[in-house]
Amino acid sequence: MKRIVLYVMLAVWWLVPATGYAQQYTGLSGLLHVPSAEMNHEGDAFMGLHFLNKAMTPDTGFLFNGQKYDTYDYYISLTPFRWIEFSYVCTKRKSAANEELWRYHRKDRSVSLKIRPLEEGKYYPAVAFGCNDFGTSAFNKNRSDVQLYFFNYYVAATKHFEFGGNEVGVTLAYRHFLRGYNAKWNGVVGGVTFRPSFFPQARAIVEYTGNEVLVGLDALLWRHLRVQASVKDFKYVNVGLCFQVNLLGEKYVY
Repeated sequence: MKRIVLYVMLAVWWLVPATGYAQQYTGLSGLLHVPSAEMNHEGDAFMGLHFLNKAMTPDTGFLFNGQKYDTYDYYISLTPFRWIEFSYVCTKRKSAANEELWRYHRKDRSVSLKIRPLEEGKYYPAVAFGCNDFGTSAFNKNRSDVQLYFFNYYVAATKHFEFGGNEVGVTLAYRHFLRGYNAKWNGVVGGVTFRPSFFPQARAIVEYTGNEVLVGLDALLWRHLRVQASVKDFKYVNVGLCFQVNLLGEKYVY
């Protein structure tokens, strides 16, 4: 099974014509599960859907009959300026009212924001900070009806290096989740991206989330359709698909 997943991901990498910045399941730019200081292009707007394996969701709030389950989220996001991004995400949940195991009667809503005060320079990295699942509820975290399953804040730095026409991106971040059941993802996290000289439109991603390793690829097809595939610890597969458009009319290759 591990080999099959790996072969499929490599095939996607070789067959797609172009790729953009890696996309998080939050709808923002980033690595896979780890945030980065990269940003989407100014004017970029996204509308997408992401399948989340049960290993990617919190250990509380996503249980049915005492067991965790696979789910999915959908989102819209916007990069109004080159230094800021935000998204609105709905993650589907099951409840005791479900008549069938496959039905999702509830959804968890969240808003994410990322700001990049420092763009990458020749001798220094880009720096960004952000927060997922924030809002007025974040200031009432002690209320019993406030869930904040995905609430976390972070600061990230990303630097790219070139050698022989190849590009390597290095990201280092510090992240903290509010809820204790997500503590396994707290602390220093990071990842590496690789863009080969013979096919610079492609990018592979390897990251450490604080608890596990993820490997993935993402691609932009026909300038508007973006896909992402990742595997967690070579066991748990996640797949995303979204429609992308630049509201300013710019056409980017990647």
